[in-house]
Amino acid sequence: MANLIVKTTFNTKLNLDTDSLAKRIFAFAIDFGVIFLYIIFISWVMSWFDIDLGGTFKADADRIAWGWISLLSLPILFYTLFSEVISGGYTLGKYAVGTKVVKISGFQPTFVDFFIRWIFRMVDIYFFLIISIVAGGAISRIFSVYTIGLVGIIVITRSKRGQRLGDVVAGTSVIKSKVQHSMNITILKELSADYKPLYTQVLKLSDNDARIIKETYESARKMNDYKLIRKLVVKLETVMNIKNESDPNVFIERVLKDFNYYTQNM
Repeated sequence: MANLIVKTTFNTKLNLDTDSLAKRIFAFAIDFGVIFLYIIFISWVMSWFDIDLGGTFKADADRIAWGWISLLSLPILFYTLFSEVISGGYTLGKYAVGTKVVKISGFQPTFVDFFIRWIFRMVDIYFFLIISIVAGGAISRIFSVYTIGLVGIIVITRSKRGQRLGDVVAGTSVIKSKVQHSMNITILKELSADYKPLYTQVLKLSDNDARIIKETYESARKMNDYKLIRKLVVKLETVMNIKNESDPNVFIERVLKDFNYYTQNM
């Protein structure tokens, strides 16, 4: 298991454990099983209705069949991308084994990051399979089954951050996902029922950012380090693109409360 050191927007380093290769392979196997079940289900539905395309569409039967196959293949093709985008880094397989895709900068990956990882699956996972299909021949096709994911496995084992090629290009990695506690307990502050937020710009911050802000601020207050508090305010002004005109302590506490207000129901 590699140790991923992430330097966040607030110049704070986070130590994240990239998960084992075995777990990543197991997660892939689970996801492949989900896809296989989908194929079985679609095959069963088509056999149940027993549609005779040749008798119904005659000369256009081949084109109609190709169109249906292409349409029904979309969930298979985009399963990984769709799952990671809507869940913020998970597929069913990753969730089952307790792993998640994260940005090595400490922020949540964007759609572009997930898309890049997805595109590079053609190289990391299916490179030899594609080559064998192009080359043709029964022996090459049989051999390609045993080389699925070989490029990704080699790159991951050689990477200090446990990244495959898609991760390297996207700036992401797969880490052990930890159990998330209540934000009011681990990160932020309790809010009154009639609390009114002030800064919508707090949505530019990630959960990691909010935790780092709170820990840095509380540490600085205990040590009466007003210089550090001021630096934290300046960094928040830059990230959130706002100008603070209130007391630094009041500003930081307001930012934390506003973040809690906007994210507590997400």
